[in-house]
Amino acid sequence: MTRTHRWIGRSLLALTASIGLSSCAVSDPTQFYALSRAAAPRASTASASIAMSSVDGTGIVGIGVGPVIVPGYLDRNQIVIRTGTDQVQISTFHRWAEPLEDGIARVLAEEIAARVPTERVVVFPWRGLVARTIQYQIVVAVLRFDARQGGNVTLDARWRILTRDGQELALRRSTVVQDVESAGYEPVVAAMGRTLGILGQEIATEIRALPRDEEARR
Repeated sequence: MTRTHRWIGRSLLALTASIGLSSCAVSDPTQFYALSRAAAPRASTASASIAMSSVDGTGIVGIGVGPVIVPGYLDRNQIVIRTGTDQVQISTFHRWAEPLEDGIARVLAEEIAARVPTERVVVFPWRGLVARTIQYQIVVAVLRFDARQGGNVTLDARWRILTRDGQELALRRSTVVQDVESAGYEPVVAAMGRTLGILGQEIATEIRALPRDEEARR
């Protein structure tokens, strides 16, 4: 091998190593977010405790949350921001850490569990022995769940309460709006969590008003 060939070979190796180091140095800018239940004010928690005391505590109520159905434009990993009446922006680098419908069901279950006197609140899907403990099933169809940065979050959903054999006990539609406190995606996600907390409170209030079924009384 001539000196020229050796020099070319060394140069190629150095260039390859430089490219490799540069690619390793570039960090992934993607950020991941998870919905969470906002802590309830003390006054709200106290009033909820008084209301829950009216529920018959001799049996254990089993509640199943789900399935949650989201519209196609939300059925993705990316967070969706509404930029106009009929226009949305799909973020490339701001994504959900779990499927959106799973996050919605989880937060609703946490809120309901905090307001209904039972330890048996489970998230869809369920099977086997767990399925037989469910007295009420909450099915949620999300019509809209998006935000305007620096504006507000709108949650529009229809929800049903079913018995274990599929009988419909309640059918409601809830529209909840919460302000986004500042710019950025983290305040958007926080506002979305607050809307779910309010929806969970509405569902829990409806559950507490329902009569227990005959099987649960035995």
